[in-house]
Amino acid sequence: MIEYLKKGADEAETGEADRKVRQTVESILEDVTARGDAAVRELSEKFRGDRD
Repeated sequence: MIEYLKKGADEAETGEADRKVRQTVESILEDVTARGDAAVRELSEKFRGDRD
């Protein structure tokens, strides 16, 4: 008998996750379009984290 340790997400869950990712990316693109290099620098610092 097969025992599943983890089940994949259903269509509703993946659809919601896709929507959130799309919204995040659109927000980032809008910010970069509006503020240019300043937004890119802030995002670089945010995503880079404490690598110094």
